[in-house]
Amino acid sequence: MKNLIRQLPFILLIFVSFNVLAQESYSISGTVIDEKREPMPGVTIFISGSQQITATDKDGRFTFSGMKAGNYSLSVKMLGYSAPSQTVVIHDKSVDISFALEVKSIVLNEVKIGANKNRERYYAIFKDQFLGTSDNARNCVILNPEIINFNGQKIAGDNIILKAGADDFLIIENEQLGYRIKYLLKTFEYNSVKQLTYYDGDNSFEELEGTDKQKKTWAQNRLTAYNGSMMHFLRSVFANTVADEGFIASKMYKSSNLYDQKVYTDPNPVKFDDAVTVIDSSFISLKIKALNIIYNPKKAARLKDDEIKEQQKPTDTQAEASTNETDFVTLNQSKKDSQLRLYLKEAIIDARGSVPAGTFLIRGEWATKRIGDQLPFEYAPPKPID
Repeated sequence: MKNLIRQLPFILLIFVSFNVLAQESYSISGTVIDEKREPMPGVTIFISGSQQITATDKDGRFTFSGMKAGNYSLSVKMLGYSAPSQTVVIHDKSVDISFALEVKSIVLNEVKIGANKNRERYYAIFKDQFLGTSDNARNCVILNPEIINFNGQKIAGDNIILKAGADDFLIIENEQLGYRIKYLLKTFEYNSVKQLTYYDGDNSFEELEGTDKQKKTWAQNRLTAYNGSMMHFLRSVFANTVADEGFIASKMYKSSNLYDQKVYTDPNPVKFDDAVTVIDSSFISLKIKALNIIYNPKKAARLKDDEIKEQQKPTDTQAEASTNETDFVTLNQSKKDSQLRLYLKEAIIDARGSVPAGTFLIRGEWATKRIGDQLPFEYAPPKPID
């Protein structure tokens, strides 16, 4: 009972937040101008990671209506111009922004004799590192690979550093999840020695047309991709349903001993009603520096049942829980574990499971999920039947 009373303010605020989010909607509007500050018509504007895409009118204006409070990244695309993006945060009112585009300088790359002979190899590497290697990724097709520019540099034997870029949208069809993705690739680099890949860009989703049978298959595949994903986890943190959704999250620590390079975890799963601060009806703040996350619904349910039983014991038999450095356990990371390391001072999470760019360093299972496993922020899993 004591624990329930302690959680009531958090539960009530989350309940209020979902009701407010369901009722309130706003707009993101703006203007696109050129270097001479003249309005630019026909410029593509999209909200990255979503199905929201539009173009500016004759006055260079655009509007996205029906937007909920949350974190958004807006990007623009006009051939021959720079492709800037802006982070927009909607709290309790609509937002109006502006983009000023600059003409993109044309760089003539030196053509090296025999350079094209490696293109097939470079493209195979790019697909694996950019799309991923899951079943979803293997069913992705890049419809316009000819627009990708590769720059490969040998560093040791057959090892390379591979860079790639594109001046226009990469058009990707994901036959497994039923989406057509437009991806504006800004940066791509792969180092085969370090087995590290870094890429950055903005993307827009569009539903593929299909038969009823295909749509049913896509719905099941999307649910499978969603369950245990980072989007799923962050949404459960916002709603304070982490254990209910099947996640076990533990704090990660480095030893205070300078000679000990091991990473340790707190054996007690994080209680997010203690770890989360409600900012307002639309946002929460999470300040834990590092988390190890396991998606295991059965184990999470057992741990929750054990916790409830422990809380139901008579007060005089309960001992105060304490965690000392000696209680930490060495992190035996499995391939199914994921790690989040906080780059910023806090993670500002909205109901869609969105955070500002650069909030986390992602490792483990989630880091292997590339474009072929992504879902748009509009995705909502089907509600369970009572």
